[in-house]
Amino acid sequence: MRRIPVIVVSISLWLSLVAAARAQLPLSSEDAKAVAPLFDSSTQNTLKCWLERWNPSLDFAFRFVAGYATECRLSQFRGKSTLLVTYIRITPEGRPPLLFESAYRVPEISPEMKQAIGGDLRKLNNDVGLSGAFAVGEGEYFLELLVKDDQNRAYRRHWKLRVAARHSERGVALAIKPLAVESVERARWQTVFAPQRGENLRLTILLDAAPMNPYQSSLRAWDRAFLLETLYSVLRQTPHKSVHLVAFNLEQQREVFRSDEFDAAAFRDLHRALEEVELSSISVNALRKHDSPKFLVALANEELAAGRSDAVIFLGPSARMATEVTEGALTEKKADAPQFFYFEYFPWPGAHFPDSIDLLVKSAGGKVFPIHSPAQLDDAIDKMLVRLKQE
Repeated sequence: MRRIPVIVVSISLWLSLVAAARAQLPLSSEDAKAVAPLFDSSTQNTLKCWLERWNPSLDFAFRFVAGYATECRLSQFRGKSTLLVTYIRITPEGRPPLLFESAYRVPEISPEMKQAIGGDLRKLNNDVGLSGAFAVGEGEYFLELLVKDDQNRAYRRHWKLRVAARHSERGVALAIKPLAVESVERARWQTVFAPQRGENLRLTILLDAAPMNPYQSSLRAWDRAFLLETLYSVLRQTPHKSVHLVAFNLEQQREVFRSDEFDAAAFRDLHRALEEVELSSISVNALRKHDSPKFLVALANEELAAGRSDAVIFLGPSARMATEVTEGALTEKKADAPQFFYFEYFPWPGAHFPDSIDLLVKSAGGKVFPIHSPAQLDDAIDKMLVRLKQE
C-alpha cells in the first residue's frame, strides 16, 4: 500500500482525528460472559461522549445494516496515550444477546504539540470519533453501548431498534433471517477471486472512499460496509482475470490504498485503510485544491496510459465536488483504451446531480449508472457487460 504524506491543518484538528482502530467483531461466549458484568454496573457516565445512531437500511448484500457513532471530548485524556474500548450488546427479542468489541488508540501529544497550544490542554475542544456497524434481520432488538478507557471511566447508552422491510423491499430475498445478528465483516471474499471460466476481463476499480451521505464529513462503519459490499457485488458478477484497485478520498484529494493484484489478502488491507480514512487528517494542499479536478484527471490518465485494463470502473457515493474537466485535460484515447464506467450511488431518489467523477467519465466517452438499490446495481452491471461485449 502506498501512502501520501499529509500536512496537518492544525494541531488540535490532527489530535481529534488520528487514532488506531481495529474492526468490530463478535466476542466468544466465554469473553462475552466475562464482559457482561460491566453492563450490569450502576456506575454513572464519567466520560464526556455523545451518541449518534444509524437507522437500519438494506445493504448491497441484502442484509439490514445498523450502527452507531460516539464522539468523546479529547481534552479529558490530558494529552496522554489512551486506549478506548467499545462494547455493544445486541439482544434480539426472545433470544440471547450477542456482544461486539472494538478498540481505538488515542495518541499521546508530543512536547512540540503541547508547546504549540501553550500547554493548555483545555484548548483541545475537538472530539475523537468512534463508530461501529452490524447486520440484523427483521425484528425488535435492545441495544446497550459501553465505552471504557484505561482509567476505568465509562460512557453508557441504551436504546431499542425495530427492523422492518420497507414496502419497496418486501419482495427482496433477504440474506439474513429474522432476529439474527451478524458481523458486517465478509468471510467469503476468496470466492470472488476464484478462477473463472470464459473470456474474463482485466479490471481497474477506482473506489471513492466517501460517506454515503454527502453532508456527513467522516467515513463511518456503515459507509465502509456499503463500499465493501458494493465492491464485492461488482467483482462477484463481473468475470475477471485481474483486478487493479485504487481507493481514494476525493474530499481529501489523496490516494489511500493501491493494489496492482487485488485479492482476498489485499481486501483485508483495504478494509484497514478505510478504517484509517475515518480517523485521518485533511492536508493543506487538499483544501487549496478542493474544487480542482486535477486529482481525478491524473487517475484517469494513468489508466489511459497504462493499457492494463479492459474496463475502468469508478465506484462510490455521489461527491460534493462538481467541477468540469477542461477540454484537452484527458489523454487522447487509443484504439485499445479501456471503457470507463461510474456506478454512482445516490442516497435519495430524484437527486441526480452530476459530480466531478460523472463529468469526467462522460468526457472519456464512458457510461454513468445512477444507483439507489441492490437491484439497480445488478441491472447496471448487466448493462456494463453488454457494452463491453459489443466493443
